[in-house]
Amino acid sequence: MNALDYAIDELYAAFSGVPKPHYIDGCECCADENDLRLLLSFPVREIPPDVLSPYASSALLTVGSVDDYIFFIPRILHVHAIDDSFWPDPAITGRAISQTNLGDWPEPRRNALISFFANVVRHSLNPERHHQLDDWLCTIANTGLPTCTYLNDIAQSRDAVLAYFNENAAELPQQKLSNAFWELPNSGHDEIVDWFYSANIRKIVFDAYGYQLPNANGV
Repeated sequence: MNALDYAIDELYAAFSGVPKPHYIDGCECCADENDLRLLLSFPVREIPPDVLSPYASSALLTVGSVDDYIFFIPRILHVHAIDDSFWPDPAITGRAISQTNLGDWPEPRRNALISFFANVVRHSLNPERHHQLDDWLCTIANTGLPTCTYLNDIAQSRDAVLAYFNENAAELPQQKLSNAFWELPNSGHDEIVDWFYSANIRKIVFDAYGYQLPNANGV
């Protein structure tokens, strides 16, 4: 079992006391009652991604409540970690998590979430998974959690820094990030921009490409 697998197990364990909903309410135009009944027919860890996706995409918008969403969080994050094609985008899940009063979560639950994010970012330091870094950092920032610890991990890998930079190079001169799921203002977004503009990260980019991000005054 690798560290990410262990973190996923710990996530399920931390949320195991959340009661399973008996019923999920939803807008009749946006939610199929049969789909919601099917969703509730599985043990949480065995919900097929195609059954989970319609709920996860609409949760806290037109379907469900905070209480039932918290029950599904471990499975939603688990599927995000193992399936790049799963919809919604993980950044949408991050935004939904921010609506669950994260600051009031029991400490074991909050710690399990933080550990999961730490391990999924480290897992993404594998060169074959560098494309996941941009999505996961946007996801973490959208929850409202600080990003500094995760950015420090990325900074240890030159190739990961460059891959993350390349995802955002078009917008960084304007001190913005490129992910379509940023909703500004966002303090996490600004933390990441500041990280890209820090001396050590600017040096990694300059040494690789001969390119220097402009200073705040545009120079």
